[in-house]
Amino acid sequence: MKQKSDLLKKEDKGDLNRAREYALKFLEYRERSEQEIRKRMAKKEYDGRLIKETIEFLKNHNLLNDRRFARMWTESRLRRNYGRWKVQADLNEKGIDREIIEEVLRESYSNVDEIQIALDLIQKKWPFLKEGNDAPLRRVSDFLKRRGFSFEVIAEAIRQQY
Repeated sequence: MKQKSDLLKKEDKGDLNRAREYALKFLEYRERSEQEIRKRMAKKEYDGRLIKETIEFLKNHNLLNDRRFARMWTESRLRRNYGRWKVQADLNEKGIDREIIEEVLRESYSNVDEIQIALDLIQKKWPFLKEGNDAPLRRVSDFLKRRGFSFEVIAEAIRQQY
């Protein structure tokens, strides 16, 4: 009987090592949220216990940190000129805790002029638009909305541009 239980322990360790390797490989490309790791491993049909142990291992070795992920994601989206609402929606979708999202957005957007970013996007995408040309305003508004800007930012950017 003892040999059978030893064999099961060895099998469990093998499964755990494979689960860890899979998660580490998934983390090689970019930082991930805990939920992303959990979903990806579940999709590959890893056992719930293995997923939990793997996530704990990653956290204990500082390889998985939702706060760090949220900061990196936010900075990446800021460089690509996305508005606060889009970043918030992305982080929610990735399973980041609401308090972490609020803290990271407050820190990251504290010195950001979203209206200026929206104006720069308008001028880049529609350099031909001048005062009095109202036809494409809806397109401009829809574009900025898809980029994650609030109604207030969109309205002010359009007001300043036209």
